[in-house]
Amino acid sequence: MHWKTTLAAVVLACNATVATAETMGDGKALLGAAVAELKTKGPDAAIQEFNSGGKWVKGNMYVVMADFTGVMLVHSANQKIVGKNMFEVKDATGRLFVQEAIKAAQSGAGETAIPLRWMNPTTKKIDSGHIIVTRASGKDAYVGAVYFE
Repeated sequence: MHWKTTLAAVVLACNATVATAETMGDGKALLGAAVAELKTKGPDAAIQEFNSGGKWVKGNMYVVMADFTGVMLVHSANQKIVGKNMFEVKDATGRLFVQEAIKAAQSGAGETAIPLRWMNPTTKKIDSGHIIVTRASGKDAYVGAVYFE
């Protein structure tokens, strides 16, 4: 009987892990919704809505936005970061991902995915993920969706 309980716990743990894993398509969909929100409501109203969390946090995905100096305008999963300059921040591998995001958005390359090792808001552990960014309409900034694999 004891092995059945252990097996059930393992199955539930695996299902929970799978349920929080996101895909590039999920990240692109969240970014697309954020881009549409910026165009529809304008930057100021959209920024306020993104920072309220709500539908802008889905599982372990969330919306971010930073101006081209690295100041965070939006972090839908952690409002404590809003207003902080993240230009020099590195991920767990030493990658200057905010600088990469700014360069990608400034280049006009469209949606760009940047890999990173960052704290997953669901597990509270450093995990592999991506930030997908594009230039924010009406601002010298990028808007992005962060998701964890």
